[in-house]
Amino acid sequence: MKQIKLAGFSAIMAMLLAACGGGSGGSTPATVAPADTGTGPLSKYAGVWNQGCQGRIMETTTITSGSGGSALSVSRKIEYYENLNCAGAVVAMGTYNAPILSAQHVRTEANASVKMLTGETVASSVDVVNASANGAVISFVGNAVSSSVVNGKSVWKITLKDTVFTWTEEVASGSSQGAFMLRNGELFTIQAVGNSATTFAVESRYVRA
Repeated sequence: MKQIKLAGFSAIMAMLLAACGGGSGGSTPATVAPADTGTGPLSKYAGVWNQGCQGRIMETTTITSGSGGSALSVSRKIEYYENLNCAGAVVAMGTYNAPILSAQHVRTEANASVKMLTGETVASSVDVVNASANGAVISFVGNAVSSSVVNGKSVWKITLKDTVFTWTEEVASGSSQGAFMLRNGELFTIQAVGNSATTFAVESRYVRA
């Protein structure tokens, strides 16, 4: 998948939490997020999250709560495994030189209407945030990694047994509004439908790592 330039909350969340790095064929390292002693509305999102193994790729996002639970800081690492299903050795790891995103609480919608990925609509509490990409830059290390500079941009190549993944450096910046939701212990990034303040649709779903 190509690198994503920021163009709204949907793009921020895609850059932040979705699988990136494209196959030509086919930060800071995330550990345990420090506990926030605050009890603010965003504290519950602190932790380590992922979407499971994606072929040979495991992306891990660490969300740290701060400012008494009214702010979030997000870091991410990306690991490429030797074999499918994330088996064998990690042959490439990408980390960012800074947290990739920060978010500030705007309001809580206690009884929002949220359309799930299944098509079901549920009533749930959601936290609306202003999110800002921090302009962080990724770099890779590992036995499968090579790099070059093309038109002034770093291009990272991860060469595996039967495919090659490439990353072209794109520094994301800007800000937009979106929302987070917890449901049954899972994290959802959601976006308002049109100009509605109470109706949302899920973009992505994540589980605790």
